[in-house]
Amino acid sequence: DHAARQPDTDWVFQYSPESFTGTELDFALETCGAVLEIWQPDAGREAIINLPATVEMTTPNVYADQIEWMHRQLPYRDHVILSVHPHNDRGTAVAAAELAVLAGADRVEGTLFGNGERTGNVDIVTLALNLYTQGIDPHLDFSRINEVVRVAETCNQLPVHPRHPYAGELVFTAFSGSHQDAIKKGLAARENDPAETPAWEVPYLPIDPRDVGRTYEAVIRINSQSGKGGIAHVMASEFGLDLPRRLQIEFRNEVQIIADSTGKEVKTADLWTIFEHIYLAVPGAHSLVDYREESHGQQDRLRRVRAVLRDAAGLDQVVT
Repeated sequence: DHAARQPDTDWVFQYSPESFTGTELDFALETCGAVLEIWQPDAGREAIINLPATVEMTTPNVYADQIEWMHRQLPYRDHVILSVHPHNDRGTAVAAAELAVLAGADRVEGTLFGNGERTGNVDIVTLALNLYTQGIDPHLDFSRINEVVRVAETCNQLPVHPRHPYAGELVFTAFSGSHQDAIKKGLAARENDPAETPAWEVPYLPIDPRDVGRTYEAVIRINSQSGKGGIAHVMASEFGLDLPRRLQIEFRNEVQIIADSTGKEVKTADLWTIFEHIYLAVPGAHSLVDYREESHGQQDRLRRVRAVLRDAAGLDQVVT
């Protein structure tokens, strides 16, 4: 009656049987059916039946079985938007939501970063971006994930964990040497021949960080676990230095000594300071003043380099 008195408003009614997962299915169906008989949904006048895991009691597949049974038994099913509302008491709300959709659910109720009572509701960020990684458009825009994190933290006065899927500060960061080397090679292969790798297949990065507004700058970070490949990647991407392999090994050993002694991450700026101290700011070092390359021998296959070096006292020396 209230809706009839407000014809200019689009009304969608929702019924949510509290503690659905703790209720006998036939009784839940009887209750939902009685509500639908009163509303009598029709085309253009659909109703929402929302089936919550008010307290998560079972494994995700059991919840999905319950959703599928209701999906098959509900009256007026063609005009019902079947919704789910998973809580995260067992830590499996995302999996429960995904399986529920596969079982027939049309809609998922969730919250940003799993906010909610007790252990929270299903995290809509993780759920949406899980779909995105499978080529399914979730119709939610998380292309500026850092801003979403900032607003959520400000409003809720709760921090987003640094390892929270897709949104945490460290989720696209590798410290392990073998991981860093694989990421470096994967990014290089994609850059060298993007046509050969149209799909995102970079090791250890489930999605392109740029798709959520992140950059590659913090993908590889340096600590005592880091290998020569990760350090070489940072030196090349940040400072334009392509270190030879033997220098990579030597420099990595120097960095590891410092990282072990401090027990901290080596920041990018500190990495350059270390390199400069070891290799550039050497007392009494020579500087290159001039050089000339000459070819000789059969078919000019032999090359000779004549260089002029200047020492710390300002004296020039010619070497060949």
